[in-house]
Amino acid sequence: MKVIFVTSSVTYVKDNYLSLFNKLFTGLEKLPDVHPVALGVLQVPKPYLLKNIFGLIALGAPDVGLTLMRNLASSCVNDPRIQLASARGMKVLKPGNVNSPDSLKEIAALSPDLIVNIRTRNIYRDEILKLPKIACINIHHGLLPDHRGTMCDLWAWVEGRPVGFTIHKMNAKIDDGEILYRKEIPVKNVKSYIEIPFISSQYEADGLLMCIEKFLQNSNWKGFPNSKSGVPHTRNPSFSKISEWRKMGLKL
Repeated sequence: MKVIFVTSSVTYVKDNYLSLFNKLFTGLEKLPDVHPVALGVLQVPKPYLLKNIFGLIALGAPDVGLTLMRNLASSCVNDPRIQLASARGMKVLKPGNVNSPDSLKEIAALSPDLIVNIRTRNIYRDEILKLPKIACINIHHGLLPDHRGTMCDLWAWVEGRPVGFTIHKMNAKIDDGEILYRKEIPVKNVKSYIEIPFISSQYEADGLLMCIEKFLQNSNWKGFPNSKSGVPHTRNPSFSKISEWRKMGLKL
């Protein structure tokens, strides 16, 4: 079974997902019939990232902004995630968008059985969704079907709801598709939001390995329904909302 992993050049995770990929690739060595053939690193434009970094710091979210800055620096100089993939003989792709004609051509040439999306903001269109023989799957950073939208883990943490992630099949709708794996993560002693994506990443690798092994055993493996009736949809918080949270003593 041939698998392609796709992530962003810069993420909100403190180590830019290095430990996740390290754990994931090590775990796959125990599954000799699974072949990680490529790592796609979506190139987020640097002017956009710099704008976000300084904007987040100005908005009152310095921990998140500085994490993005460190990850930007890491990704620009011998990205350790790329080194991990290259050491395992994986092809490294650096598209700006997974839906671009060049990206689709590169991915199609690898004949993937499974494509795994790991914390990117790309919306997968029909063309790429149809490429893998089995499915495209995604890590959503909220507990589906209850938590949809963006920054779900942040909103759940602030509002005292369960925090976690969901691995689901992807289709043309956002945050839709069968739920394959759902995990609540421990955040009781978390003092700053930026700790949450890192804690989550430690569990995400295990969830992905479980899902990949399930598909290896049965390519038609089914999850459970992802009903979205009456579910709230979160967005990136406004400046006033961030200010409100900081007055509550929450660190961003």
